[in-house]
Amino acid sequence: MLRAKIRHLLPAVAALAVAAAGLYYGLPFCVDAPDISPPPESAVYDRHGELMGYVAGPDGYHCHPLSALPQELARALVAAEDKRFYLHGGVDPLALARALWQQLTGSGRSGASTITMQVAKMYSPPAPRNARTKIREMLQARRLEMQHNKEELLLAYLNRADFSNLCRGAECAARFCFGKGAAELTTPEAALLAAMVKAPSRLNPLRHPQAALARRNYILHRLDADTQPALGVAVHTISAPAAADGIHGRLTLDATLQRRVAAIAREEVEKLRERNVSQAAVVVADNRTGEVLAALPAACPESARGGALDGTTSRRSAGSTLKPFVYLMAFSHGAWPGTIMADVPTLYSNAQGIQAPRNYNERYQGPITIRRALACSQNIPAMEALERFGGGQTFLTLLRQLGFCIDGTGSEYGLGLAIGNAHVSLTELVCAYSTLARNGRFLPLQHRLPLQSAIPAQLLPAEHSYRISHILADRAARAATFGPAPALSFPWPVAAKTGTSSNYRDNWCLGYTAEYTVGVWVGNFDNSPMHNISGISGAGPIFHRVMSALHEQTPPTFPTRPEGLHDVEIDSRTGTPATTHTPPECRATEIATAQNLEAMPQAVYDSRGRAVLSSRYTEWYATAGLEHLYALDATCNSGRNAAILIPSHGTTLGLDPSLPGEGRLVELQSTLPPATTIWHSGSLRILHRNGKWFAELKPGTHTIHASAPPDKHAQSTFRVLKD
Repeated sequence: MLRAKIRHLLPAVAALAVAAAGLYYGLPFCVDAPDISPPPESAVYDRHGELMGYVAGPDGYHCHPLSALPQELARALVAAEDKRFYLHGGVDPLALARALWQQLTGSGRSGASTITMQVAKMYSPPAPRNARTKIREMLQARRLEMQHNKEELLLAYLNRADFSNLCRGAECAARFCFGKGAAELTTPEAALLAAMVKAPSRLNPLRHPQAALARRNYILHRLDADTQPALGVAVHTISAPAAADGIHGRLTLDATLQRRVAAIAREEVEKLRERNVSQAAVVVADNRTGEVLAALPAACPESARGGALDGTTSRRSAGSTLKPFVYLMAFSHGAWPGTIMADVPTLYSNAQGIQAPRNYNERYQGPITIRRALACSQNIPAMEALERFGGGQTFLTLLRQLGFCIDGTGSEYGLGLAIGNAHVSLTELVCAYSTLARNGRFLPLQHRLPLQSAIPAQLLPAEHSYRISHILADRAARAATFGPAPALSFPWPVAAKTGTSSNYRDNWCLGYTAEYTVGVWVGNFDNSPMHNISGISGAGPIFHRVMSALHEQTPPTFPTRPEGLHDVEIDSRTGTPATTHTPPECRATEIATAQNLEAMPQAVYDSRGRAVLSSRYTEWYATAGLEHLYALDATCNSGRNAAILIPSHGTTLGLDPSLPGEGRLVELQSTLPPATTIWHSGSLRILHRNGKWFAELKPGTHTIHASAPPDKHAQSTFRVLKD
């Protein structure tokens, strides 16, 4: 009888079993299985394949998928989140029953989600947290279990989980918290990461260390491991270098060099803290390929004073760093290193009005060769060269060809373009200086591998570029202003140029050998002035140490001297070939082309062999104390274009009742020889007192004329307003 009943029940039981199996294995196929492919790679590597950091994804998180399951972390995760993970098929009936009982009785609240269900949730679009979503996740978990093994599911979890601190995935979290990969974690370290996934914000070890510690020790207890009183977290930077520009992949950077440059820059900035120096940026380029080998955006990235900013791309006042290119342009317009410039107090009139620039050290050297003017970084000769040889717009065109992104026109900048009123970036400067290092062949800088194919273009004449390099490496020429300058001195030839912006807000040091160009900026991102720190004392020491490090293994060479250049001994007072009467202290060897030799002007000497100076040098000559070398002809034209400087053409002047005589008397100045210049005006009274000329102003529009023999003439029309 019983057997008969059993025989009759067997088909029903079998049918139920088949139905249950169908539901268990078939129903999951009613939902789409989530794609658990690894999230997008965000790792950045150096030229040798060394990991340098991670770029942030669209959600701001860093992510680096694991390729293999870290066993210690997997063990901790299972202990923390799903102890029966290896026993169930995606849904844990015991956990479901416990959660349901607690819900009905109000005796507690525990989750029923398995690791596989959490994977289904992680890899699916966001959805409302309700019963329908929960059922869908269960079905998806079942399907995932049928399509993937347990290791693949754990790997998917660890690759997508939020570990706080903008770390998505265990690999980034391990490197952020402990400075090593997830596979290298110890049991306590793995337990901490496993603790964080339960509540990334509440269990963030940086913000809530005690809560994180308690959860970590709970997991260690479940692993039968010894608990510890400290978390052991040591935060490491995982952000990719600024050169990555938000794109993962391989960079041209050398991670070892990058770390060394960072250490050097930090050490030197620390030495200058008391002088209000807070930051430095460094760029190193390989001149042979255009590859950027190091790009340090900030020496102190943790600083509250803009440590997150990028000093390699920030645009700052150029200081004197553009002067080499002013003289290079001058060479293309007929000048050469022996050309004489006037280094004397000078007034300039342009669209910005009257300028009275000063040299950095407020000293003037009178007649000076371009070699010495550039080596000593004198301001007046640089502005003179810009005015005489090409002008501002031509110079802007050259700078843009060299890679500078400078807006505006030459007239908007005026002659100040020669001494730093344009804003440039460190990367732009390194690109331009590396062109000089290649004797005028231009290559764009590159930050990524594989390199974009680029053929060097001969942008600048090789002989001009080489002569600029030769000047920048001339210690003797530099010494008159900078002394021995240890920061720029090496056992081998190095071309170097420093720059300091007004009020010591920025200083620079750029230099190169044939192999490498190094650029350094030192200052403050908040634009506050440093305390008497120049390019020599601020950026210079960093430059010296970085350049020395680069050539520890690579023998240094200098740009090759092009053919067609000749050495000629000149009289440095006149820039003409030396004679038997040239004093030893005025003899100098200079580099000339055949065209330079043919175009050399005729020097003028007096009967005692002294170089005769024009009226341009009158004020300087009176205090220089060099009467044994120079004679002054106050009637000789200055060589500048005839122009009235005060009052300049097109200006508006005002009478001020608060000044004596309402400020009616204005001293007249022009580019003509003062000793022979005659002034007159049809509407104003002109006065001559103590060798100086004055105009007595009155309201209205007036024209003043200045003339000097033999046939020099200038005029200026201006307005006078009564306050």
